[in-house]
Amino acid sequence: MKIPRVIPARKISSITVLLAAVALAACSETEPHVYAPSQRIEHQYSKAGPYSATRIETPARFGLPRGAAYLPGDAERPAPLVIWQNGTGVDIDTYDAIARHLASWGLAVLGSYDRQMGSGQTAIAMLENARLWSSTPGHPLHGRVAAGRFAFVGSSQGAVGTINAHTEFSLGRTATALAVHGTPTDEAIAFFGLDLQYDATRISAPIFIMTGTEDDFISPISLNETMFHGLSGEPMRAIGVASGADHIELADDAGRMRGYLTAWLSFQLTNDPNAAQAFLGIAEITTNPGWSLARVAPRQRPAQSGRPADRSPGSDRFPL
Repeated sequence: MKIPRVIPARKISSITVLLAAVALAACSETEPHVYAPSQRIEHQYSKAGPYSATRIETPARFGLPRGAAYLPGDAERPAPLVIWQNGTGVDIDTYDAIARHLASWGLAVLGSYDRQMGSGQTAIAMLENARLWSSTPGHPLHGRVAAGRFAFVGSSQGAVGTINAHTEFSLGRTATALAVHGTPTDEAIAFFGLDLQYDATRISAPIFIMTGTEDDFISPISLNETMFHGLSGEPMRAIGVASGADHIELADDAGRMRGYLTAWLSFQLTNDPNAAQAFLGIAEITTNPGWSLARVAPRQRPAQSGRPADRSPGSDRFPL
């Protein structure tokens, strides 16, 4: 299967939009997942972090829907930023629990009430707003967000938006890292009648690709493997297939994916050497029996002055 470079645009009808929303709309009413992480790092980052989490509503601005910011309390320095992108037909309230969880680990999360985020444009506007607000005295985000260090994260249509925000916009190409869940096939996009296109081969940032064994129709393992193997060069990449997870696993508290998603973002955005062990060396995720498939391709950097490249946590900017 080839990575879809251009997915044919189709007119959106009310029926197809309804169908597209059904898979995710129910997740706003789901109970928190019941999942017992089996490995040390997965278990640690599945639990709440050391910070309290505060949610601040952000107003609509210049046509951008209103949203919410999640900030770690009592942080000693501005927090790296996660730009969250929603699945079809749902908003940031669907992901409130995982956003609070990430904030508890020292990350600022910016979400939106936009329910169609596939183009990536809303994510870029959110990033621009975060940069403005973090430098505006008197704003609740002033001095609390390090918007120059950021990751795009998205589920389903939000995964498409994550790829597009990174590949189609110059500002998005400066992303520190990406994480995608449930990236849809061209067939699934066509079935739901959504006007989306993306080119995953143009990804140039470290990326964590996630799907579940029960997500065969929208985001089958084969597509995610093709994305993983279709990337080459320097960026680090990881793929994880969570056993028993379906297309709405990232909703609510992110269930089976919470621990390693948190570890990935902590590793990439804060250079957390403990979280890095989930993806470096004998990567914990690759030995976890709860993940039916997991692989990691570490960043390959040319040696300098005849010396081997340093891939230890804390070297250079990041061990990517």
